[in-house]
Amino acid sequence: MRAHAVRSLVAADTHQVLRDPLLGWMLLLPLGLALLLRVLIPRIGAALLAAARFDVAAYHPLIMSGYLMSAAGMAGIVIGFVLLDERDERTLTALRVTPFTLRRYLAYRITLPLLLGTGATLAGYPLVGISPLPVADLLPIAVVAGLSAPSLALLLAAAAPNKVAGFAVVKVLNGVNLVPVAAYFVPLPLQLAAGVLPAYWPMRALWSATAGEEYTGYLAAGVIVGVLAIALTAWLFERRLLRQG
Repeated sequence: MRAHAVRSLVAADTHQVLRDPLLGWMLLLPLGLALLLRVLIPRIGAALLAAARFDVAAYHPLIMSGYLMSAAGMAGIVIGFVLLDERDERTLTALRVTPFTLRRYLAYRITLPLLLGTGATLAGYPLVGISPLPVADLLPIAVVAGLSAPSLALLLAAAAPNKVAGFAVVKVLNGVNLVPVAAYFVPLPLQLAAGVLPAYWPMRALWSATAGEEYTGYLAAGVIVGVLAIALTAWLFERRLLRQG
């Protein structure tokens, strides 16, 4: 019965995304962005080097860490909007009288964006062609980055009263995610202050990995912070559903 319920949810999600062209395009955005960066970054770098002797190559790890979180973020945003639709249509309220409990539903909703975000990173990162990483390094970093997708989806569905307001919430969250980018220019250990945000740790791990430095400690911290963020946002989302009745 559980497998059948999961298949039904996957089918419903697929229908929902195909019905809304915006969500479909957002899922494809990481690949489109990767191809765009592949074309633009070398050209912009060459132009800046010739005109101002500014070497963009020094900032390739920063650019790719931004891409890393964008790929995971798109997956979280798409699933967050799907959750908003289901919440508004009271689909989730109906789960309480079915064998597929709310907790199992949340487990599915956590797993799906994690898989989508990780997969998008693994597919798109090599396409960009700068700051390349072996799969053995990229995979764990992509998984830890993917942990941000479920918390983003759940927070979006818990905080936004509707889909229109959801876009405003996304803008705020995108602004918050600029903090780890700014941390790149702050020396260690002061830089670690940005570690309260889950996005910082996979970005920090990528900076170290591309420099040939040890990064597993950053990934371990990222798992802890990422799991705590998922637990907190799942609790907020569940509370929102209970208030909705």
